[in-house]
Amino acid sequence: MGEQRFVELTTWLKEYDAWEKWFERWGNRVVHNFNEQMILKRKERPAPPVWLAEACQADRVGDDDEPLTRGCYILSHWDDDPSLLVQRKQRASQPLRAGQAEEKVVKTWFFRRVHLTGGWTQAQYPSTHTYGIVGMQVGVLETGRFTLPAIGVMLLMIPDGHGGHEWKPATTLGFGLRLFDFAPPLIGKRASLHFNVARTSVHGGGAVQNVPGMANASLVGLSVSATRRR
Repeated sequence: MGEQRFVELTTWLKEYDAWEKWFERWGNRVVHNFNEQMILKRKERPAPPVWLAEACQADRVGDDDEPLTRGCYILSHWDDDPSLLVQRKQRASQPLRAGQAEEKVVKTWFFRRVHLTGGWTQAQYPSTHTYGIVGMQVGVLETGRFTLPAIGVMLLMIPDGHGGHEWKPATTLGFGLRLFDFAPPLIGKRASLHFNVARTSVHGGGAVQNVPGMANASLVGLSVSATRRR
């Protein structure tokens, strides 16, 4: 490989490494908002030298020619999903033992099914002024856009029967429908927004016994979870 080609190849590899680092951090972020306005300018992957493919097919690539060997490897996976390239690089740089890999998969499986919930209200109208302020639920089974069932806990604000409100803990059992994925501000990972319907069991006595239908009420509300790979 001549000196000019060596310079072209090493320059391209530096540009490719810079793009790969950018993609690792920003590649999964949405580019446009709901009005199709650009909110993130996507960095283009630098094109390889035009002569690289021919050089890689010439059977003259040796282990002692490290830039050319790496360039040919990148070129051989050029049509792969860029996210797969980044994942392979991360796995190669941080090898895990079998037990560690299994533990990581279990943790990932669990946390992707944890939903943070809030902004809930009673499903029927007219209804008592009951609100689910904040909570958490776990989706047992996720199929397509649906979460069946979703089991969780929540902090409710319910009427006390005397014109005021009081706080009560509750458990929920229902299902969710994924509405869309979005990129929360200041967070590098995407999230999913779900609409939920749940049967809510209020605990703690007091006002629960004084207000008809309060012990087991149907509520609707929203939840947010990490985006599940599809």
